[in-house]
Amino acid sequence: MSETTEERIDRHAARGGIGTPTFEPRTRDGWIFLAGLLLFWVVYNGPPVPELAGIDLRLGMAGPASSNAWKWLGALLLIALVLWGERRGLASLLITKPTSKDIEWAFSAFGGVMAWSWIASLVAPQEENSGVATITSMSIAGVLLLIVTAAVTEEVAFRGYLQERLGSLLHSRWIGAAVSLVIFIAPHVVFFGPSWLFHQLVGTLALVAFTLIRRNLVATMLLHFLINAPILIPTMLAKL
Repeated sequence: MSETTEERIDRHAARGGIGTPTFEPRTRDGWIFLAGLLLFWVVYNGPPVPELAGIDLRLGMAGPASSNAWKWLGALLLIALVLWGERRGLASLLITKPTSKDIEWAFSAFGGVMAWSWIASLVAPQEENSGVATITSMSIAGVLLLIVTAAVTEEVAFRGYLQERLGSLLHSRWIGAAVSLVIFIAPHVVFFGPSWLFHQLVGTLALVAFTLIRRNLVATMLLHFLINAPILIPTMLAKL
């Protein structure tokens, strides 16, 4: 199949530096992006109302687990919007097969984040808060599902979609990454409290930097999973 002019432009843009947008914006992208923002809301916030026409949209669940199904649905709809609305491939979401180097970088970045977490716990041990208590009160299987859901759906929404689309529309992946970062941080601080910034912001910055450098969302999902996985430790201890 012959390559179109737009695909050729996008391919050359993807070879640029860290701040270079992965693809060039098209005339229709702005309107499609507005539709994408609605789906983005679903990924992070779940259904806008808990009930509709007598139907429980949270499937009888409460707390963080109640949004799992909606996050997966929203992420899949975002992918569908990219494939059939934007007429772009998964590579525009940075979803490609990771290389062995990508995986190595993910584990190295995880090691750095864990080193910071250890130092931070010595300097200022994180106080218990309602956010952590809510998660550790869940079952181990429930927390594991929550971690996997966050690693996959949040990376599709924040890094693959929001960061890359804003980077294209604003002609700078740096700006796209910065805006996406702020939007990602805000609800985490609300849920976990201000101490989250000192203990966990480094991990979030690692996700952003990793995506900008490696440009592989699958490897970023792995890093996201590894960074969140330690929450399983207090969860298991709470069950003893």
